[in-house]
Amino acid sequence: MEDKDLHFVGKVAQKALIEHDGKILVCKGVGDTVWEFPGGRMHTGEESQAGLMREIKEELQLTVRVVRPLYTCLSWHAKAGVHNFFVAYLCAVEGEADIVSNDEVVEKKWVTREELKGLPMFDDCRGAVDEFLK
Repeated sequence: MEDKDLHFVGKVAQKALIEHDGKILVCKGVGDTVWEFPGGRMHTGEESQAGLMREIKEELQLTVRVVRPLYTCLSWHAKAGVHNFFVAYLCAVEGEADIVSNDEVVEKKWVTREELKGLPMFDDCRGAVDEFLK
């Protein structure tokens, strides 16, 4: 018999490690004191990569192409009070790299790989950075 209490219950959080002209895009959300990658939660019935591209377009008016999955882990999202299955994708900019953020992104910048090493980040994003820099 199946024990439903053992099954993961949570959200799928997707982030984009976007590389363009040798730099990586990082951002801060409302109330955040550390950096992360743009993205968001997958909607019900949505394909994962399509959902990630939708989030990037909504938050930054940026069109990206998913290159490949980069990193996964389980994480705790303190603001929402839920567990996340975290997936980071390596992405590339399609077209112009002009960024116009909405009210969900309060700060954003392009950083070098060297700068990326020293930025304070959420643990799940730090894991993606470590994988990226291997």
